[in-house]
Amino acid sequence: MPVSIGMDNRMTRRARSSGMRAHLFALAGLALLSVVLTYPLIIHLGSRIPGPPAPGDNLEYVYKVWWFKHALFELSPATPFFNPNAFYPFGYPVTLSETTLSNTIPALPLTLVFGEVVAYNLTLLASFILSALGMYLLVFGWTHSRSAAFVSGMIFAFCPYRLSHMGAGHLPLMGTQWLPFLLLFLDRMVTHGRRRDAVLAALFYVLGALSAWYYAYIYALAGLVFVLLRARLWRKLLFTRRFVIASVTFGVICLVLLGPLVWPVTRLWSQGSRPGSLKYVDSFSASPLDLVYPNVLQPLWGTALLRWYSQNPNENNLYLGLVPLLLTAVALVSVRRRRATSSSTGRQKDDGRRRLVSAIAWMTVVFLVLALGTTLHGKWGPLYIRVPASVERVFTAGMTLLTKHLALYPISSYSLRVEDHIFVPLPTLLLYLFLPFFNAMRVWTRMAIVSIAGVAILAGFGWAWLSGRIATARPDSRLATRVGLALAAGLIVLEFAAFPFALGMTTVSARPVDQWLATQPGDWSVMELPLSKGLSGRALYALRTHGKRTSTGYGTFFPQAFNEARPVLESFPSRESLELLQGWNVRYVLLGSRTYGQAWPALERACNDSPGLRYALAVEDEPVYSGDRVLRWLPGTEPAFLVDLIYVYEVL
Repeated sequence: MPVSIGMDNRMTRRARSSGMRAHLFALAGLALLSVVLTYPLIIHLGSRIPGPPAPGDNLEYVYKVWWFKHALFELSPATPFFNPNAFYPFGYPVTLSETTLSNTIPALPLTLVFGEVVAYNLTLLASFILSALGMYLLVFGWTHSRSAAFVSGMIFAFCPYRLSHMGAGHLPLMGTQWLPFLLLFLDRMVTHGRRRDAVLAALFYVLGALSAWYYAYIYALAGLVFVLLRARLWRKLLFTRRFVIASVTFGVICLVLLGPLVWPVTRLWSQGSRPGSLKYVDSFSASPLDLVYPNVLQPLWGTALLRWYSQNPNENNLYLGLVPLLLTAVALVSVRRRRATSSSTGRQKDDGRRRLVSAIAWMTVVFLVLALGTTLHGKWGPLYIRVPASVERVFTAGMTLLTKHLALYPISSYSLRVEDHIFVPLPTLLLYLFLPFFNAMRVWTRMAIVSIAGVAILAGFGWAWLSGRIATARPDSRLATRVGLALAAGLIVLEFAAFPFALGMTTVSARPVDQWLATQPGDWSVMELPLSKGLSGRALYALRTHGKRTSTGYGTFFPQAFNEARPVLESFPSRESLELLQGWNVRYVLLGSRTYGQAWPALERACNDSPGLRYALAVEDEPVYSGDRVLRWLPGTEPAFLVDLIYVYEVL
């Protein structure tokens, strides 16, 4: 007997060791894919960042990564949540924009050792590896299939949504890795009612919320929808003492960790500008076409597709993938067959996998609908249906009553009116009008991340079913499964590929004009015009180089006092604008002559004729952006390629 027990223990240890090696091999494969599919990021870690310098947010977050290190370790006393050197003389509450603490704080050691560019790039790269790992662990826990978990990890981590937001410089939105961990421990909390699962679910939710305030709301909704759908099996459990304690534990931890940050953010964001018309809010809705239109970042066919459909590559590249959708269909069909088989045999046994797949499928559908935004869109924008004039008048009156008089958060819908036509309102509009804080969001396409996660999970279930069928049908099932996995992985890479990175790379370097400013003595501020150029991540990052103050800046919202002064600033070089700049202690005004375009010759004459200005010098920018295959085909992206000639005037 002791010999038998010893052999069993050795076999168990050997099986565990083999399983761990397989997991590590899968993780290594996902890490390698992260390096390949973000190429050439890995070879430019210390010098270049993905995406254009403008329009985009990449340099804003490179600056924030540096600013947190600078404020915490080099300034005393100082707080990273207020930057006195931006939007001078008002300063900038950093919480008016995303602080993305679950990215900037972990990046601090890297910033201290290697600098902000390496820290930013490694944070991006880590988000791919962790997103793949989180989905891998979630699906493996549900399917017990490593190959299915690998497929799901690939689909989620390397989806076009993530690659597009990397190119847009949306560091906060790269924090998708916390969603699968949240779902994993919420599921355990629902099924077991354990406090430790509630604690872990709360911690992963907090990390997601601290990555992006968008995700604070999206992940909260996703968690609520998932728990309600998953708990259909556990009605009795929902009212048990253990589940109530676990739920309260989850809520208390979230409140304690997020409350001190959410309250000031809510107060400050309430001071920011809010859209006055539904037309603006609706412009960030997805079209159903966005969900199935092939990846425009793809190196083989992306450019051709972009010419037919001028999709916003930053926000609307929501392609779910042909292979993932086919595997999702396999999962749903297999569940339906299992249900039919159970009914025909009269077995009432609870099929946990079937119920779980159903919950994930419905969650996916819910967030696909939310991603479609406030009204239904087609290829060119809102979809309108021609109706008799009387019907249109009744519809317009009804929408006005709903959006302006009945809504808790009113907004004018009249801007969407087209004579003798009606638009198609969607459920997101009701949430915008009646759900607290929902109107703080505007880019509805970002809701799709939950649906992408759902498709990745369902595709894993589909692959698990297929590999199981292969195992029972073929004697050489292991080889056949590996070949099938390689084929599926290759097709997913082909669909989602964006390398060499389609949105190009930007060199992070000091502008010549900023190097000149750094040599000028004194304590004063800089103004950069036009405001379309001054209110940018590149202008904000210039603070890192010249060490002066700037009376512009960049973020989600701007200080109210600055917004009030904008009309005067835009009248430059009027007498009122010069008096304002003098009051703000602005010594030098930087004017982007090529950004002004045809208006520049007249503006230059006005500056030279002004007694309050003195010409200092003109400095040409250096080209910093290259490698683009997408933006060149889209209107409104000219600033990405512009190499400006900057005229510097001294304010007397």
